[in-house]
Order: sequence, then structure tokens, then C-alpha cells
Amino acid sequence: MKILVTLLVGAAGLVPAAAGQFTSAWFNDAWWFDGKAEFLIYEGTQARYGFQHPAEVIHILVRENFTPEQPVKADDWNRPGTSPVLKLNQILRVPTGLYVYQQMHSSFWTPENARLVKWSLTSNDSCGNTSKVATRPREAGQDAWSYGFETYWEGQMRGTAEVKDAAGGGIFYDELPARVRSLDFGKEGGAFEFPLAPTTITSKRGNLEFKPARISWKRGGEGRFEVEVKHAQGTDRFSVDAKPPHLVREWRAWEGSVLTLRHALKCAYWELHNPGDRERALADPKLRIP
Repeated sequence: MKILVTLLVGAAGLVPAAAGQFTSAWFNDAWWFDGKAEFLIYEGTQARYGFQHPAEVIHILVRENFTPEQPVKADDWNRPGTSPVLKLNQILRVPTGLYVYQQMHSSFWTPENARLVKWSLTSNDSCGNTSKVATRPREAGQDAWSYGFETYWEGQMRGTAEVKDAAGGGIFYDELPARVRSLDFGKEGGAFEFPLAPTTITSKRGNLEFKPARISWKRGGEGRFEVEVKHAQGTDRFSVDAKPPHLVREWRAWEGSVLTLRHALKCAYWELHNPGDRERALADPKLRIP
């Protein structure tokens, strides 16, 4: 079964997002070159079925290498031809009554130019499994996304599509936790417009239409910047550290979800998989990001 999906498109007249409005320096900073990952644990609520449900959301940011042949993690990082990417994993676990949502979304950027080259999703909501993946060439100017999906929904069982990026380069909603950290916080504030596609963290195929959005930031209290993203669905607000690496301390989403940073670690989390390692890591002051 193959479904050809029309998912588009352009947002004429907007300031191009790829033209330096979001800086690339943060994605290529030495912070990501120590062989460790940020492991950020957020607590709060997530909106499902018109209610806010208690949730834990983990954000993992780490630099890794893709293979020369395909955009997947290389087993041997020293292999000739591998290329670096910065990866953000967003891991959501949201109990909703007797139900439970378990989802992970991954974004991959080329650090030298902050260009998103791949995103993927796995989603389980106690009714079924969904997977999605979208890739595009690393080279700027080749802006057609190859999108594939497989869901448990009728009429959306399986399909592929070629998705043209927005004029000048669009941003996906699920990039925002990283993108808001890459603003030019050397300035006391600023604002610009850009094309934004909605979240892909859903069990359904989704609609990847880019629509106008506006981001603005200004200095707030407690050594932070307050960032506001106005988009077609509403307004998201982020409280971001003024000092590098510009951690997101709080995220208030347009539909009422609220996430507050409870633990921030820098560690080789892939080695901490034994019983008790979570408790030991959270208690270790050497792993904490101030």
C-alpha cells in the first residue's frame, strides 16, 4: 500500500530562517566536542485529550557521526568519510489515565551551518505503533525532503512523499528546544519572522505545511532571556539562560503544557545503564551543569 501525500509549503515574504537569524555558532560550539552529552530531565505536564497530564520529558543533545552512505550513526567514528551531526532526542512518557504515551523524536543538524538534515519519530500510545522519518541532502540548495511514515490509522497505513522546504529554509516546531538556544544573546533583544511547520510528534501522518511565525526575545530576570514564539496555533514561551550553553529552564507551550528543568547533566549516558546508575548520576555533583 503506497500513499502519495501532498505536504507543502512556501511562506513567501518571510525573512529566511537559513540566512543567519538562528546562529550556527551554538551548534558548532566546543561544548559539544568533549565526547559527552547533555542529559536534561524536565518535569511538568503534557496536553492530551483536552487535559494536562503529569509527565517527564528528557532531552539528550550529543554530537555523533553519520556514515558516508546513509544518515545513520557510524559504528566506527574514525572511519573515513563519516560526517558530524548534532542530535537532539526528545523522550516523552505521558500517562493518561490507564493509557500511556511513549514517544521519542530525534533531530539531526550539520553543526557547521545548523542545517536540519534528518528527523525521525517513534510513537506508542497504547493503541498502536507509528514511525516516521524525513531526510534531505546535506548540501544547501537541495531542499526536497524525502518523507516516509507508517501508522496504525486507517488510510494512513504506509506512505512516502517528497516535501519541498519553505522558501529560504523552514523550521520544524520540534527543533525549537535547540533553536531558541541559538539566538544572538549578545543582543539585549530582537525579533524576526520565519516559516514554521507544526509538531511531528503525533501518531498520525501529519501535515507538514509551513506557516508564518515570529520569534522575539528580551532580557528577563534571574540571568535569563524570555523567548516568545508566535505561530499559527498559538504562542510558546521559553525561559533561557543568558550564559552559555543557554539551557532552557522552562517551556510553556501554546496548548498549556509546561516543562520545568529539574536536572541537567553532562555525561556519557550510554555507559550508565546498570541498576542504580540514574540515582548515582543525579547525586554526582561532578556531572551537574550549573
